[in-house]
Amino acid sequence: MAAFWLQSAAIVSRVKTAAEEFNEAVGRQMRAEIAASRSSIAAMARGIGIARSALDNYVTGKRAIPIPVVYSVCATLGVDPHVLLARAEERLRADGEPTARITPLRRTPDVTGPREDSREVAFESRVRHDADSDDLYD
Repeated sequence: MAAFWLQSAAIVSRVKTAAEEFNEAVGRQMRAEIAASRSSIAAMARGIGIARSALDNYVTGKRAIPIPVVYSVCATLGVDPHVLLARAEERLRADGEPTARITPLRRTPDVTGPREDSREVAFESRVRHDADSDDLYD
């Protein structure tokens, strides 16, 4: 029974804070910068002197990225840390925007508008009941 509760608790996700979302964006940007330099996570981790699994946890957003790691990666890549953070902020903003442009629909002139609606009620017909065609279909 205890295993069920632990498994259920693991399934429930919580809302991420703005700091956690920014940390993930920095991690994604760091991963992109490493890939753009034709390096790998393992090679970068060796180069800055940390475990590959630690750097992997940082770039995937599983762990908060220490500032010295950001500076070490940036120094190895030849990128200023403020540039990396600015690109991560752009990435974070882009993640929140819709990917498609939404064009508002304009009313076309051939479609009747609310001012052109006329009441059409059956019992207000000007046709006399004896001239009605319903009795032709008995």
